[in-house]
Amino acid sequence: METIKAIIKELNGDCFALLVDESFDVSRKEQMAIVLRYVDRMRFVVERLIDIVHVKDTCASSLKEEIVDLLAKHSLSLSYVRGQYYDGANNMQGELIGLKMLIKQESRSAHSIHCFAHQLQLSLLTQRIEEALDMSELKTGRGLNQELGLSRAFDTRWGSHYKSFKNFILMFGSILHVLEALVVDARLMDERAKAMGYLRACQTFEVAFMLHLMTDVLAITNELNEFLQKKEQDITNAMLLIEVAKRRLQSLREDDWDSLIEKVSTFCIKYEFNGRFDEVTTNLLHGVACLNPIDSFSSFDIKKIMKMAKLYPDDFDEVSMGALENQLATSITDVRDIDERFSNLNGFCDLSRKLVETKKHLNFPLVFCLVKFALLLPVATASVERAFSAMKFIKNGMQNRMNDELLSGCLVPYVEKDVFSTISNDRYCKNISRNETPSSMLVIM
Repeated sequence: METIKAIIKELNGDCFALLVDESFDVSRKEQMAIVLRYVDRMRFVVERLIDIVHVKDTCASSLKEEIVDLLAKHSLSLSYVRGQYYDGANNMQGELIGLKMLIKQESRSAHSIHCFAHQLQLSLLTQRIEEALDMSELKTGRGLNQELGLSRAFDTRWGSHYKSFKNFILMFGSILHVLEALVVDARLMDERAKAMGYLRACQTFEVAFMLHLMTDVLAITNELNEFLQKKEQDITNAMLLIEVAKRRLQSLREDDWDSLIEKVSTFCIKYEFNGRFDEVTTNLLHGVACLNPIDSFSSFDIKKIMKMAKLYPDDFDEVSMGALENQLATSITDVRDIDERFSNLNGFCDLSRKLVETKKHLNFPLVFCLVKFALLLPVATASVERAFSAMKFIKNGMQNRMNDELLSGCLVPYVEKDVFSTISNDRYCKNISRNETPSSMLVIM
């Protein structure tokens, strides 16, 4: 309880992103991990586990009730949410009754950008697509078509992923044709609905963007990956290849964003995606890119940033939008052309901290608010998976009858050790009644 109180105090009533995932524990009970992503007082982005709860009903409305009740315990509400992250399950990401949409109804600014791994898994490694490929001109497995085939789902080496991404792009037109044929010819309504869902997923800007981004990233690390799989290892060359990969990845991050967007846009136009772009995600990505301080704010573009601001109507009304535009024009002249303290910044965290250090966040509060929202967007994260990994240590084969309250009471301090270590013994003693030590404290000790 004291650990969670310290986390909520650090949040300080500010906006946050909500990260939620489900997994089974050792006793086959389904647990839901709830993580908050926020900017702390030092202007670092942190992700903190605040609870793990037993899920009795996995429907989206029940999950929402659990989350609302938990937030209410800490005087928070869904109106504070400025970002969402879930896995690809329909009860989470469903466009009609998924948890994402239910929360979006409560907070219009709770935007969700699906993580790379799950989005690609839905479109690339599903049984339905494999069956569709087997029935059509595209083949998988061994033989002449292997160079332009898709790897099976159990081929989990990164090299096979790189090959799959490349081939998915090369075969994209044929894959769309197969899915379109399934929509028309499928004998069962369930098969037709699934094929239609996969077709719609493939025909989105997000999937095109993620395919190209992951292909570029894995292309950079491919030589290193192949080298490390060799039986004979040369540690000197391995270290050199690691340095090469790091520099290329940094270059991709700093210099190649615009070319990546252009490449994805060309790809989408080729396959007539113009009417299928997710405008919200596109405007978010462009806005974040244009706020980035890398290379002395070389990507700065007021028009694209203003489009991003419109996606947060609860924070920017018509009056503040005019003020924001003026602040953007003034602030960019200040930080790019006059104040040398803002040169050589390496990202949004650096920008956020520097604005506070120089007290410019008081001069440009609306710009600072947008920078904070950019930090909150949970594009991809491992925090919820980290909680599930820790759960295996707390609730194991020897302690599989642990109740839900005890599990949560042990897991939060275990995962958030740095917060737990700051709490004094006096604060522990306040939670001990009549010399009885809480069972969760015994387990931790």
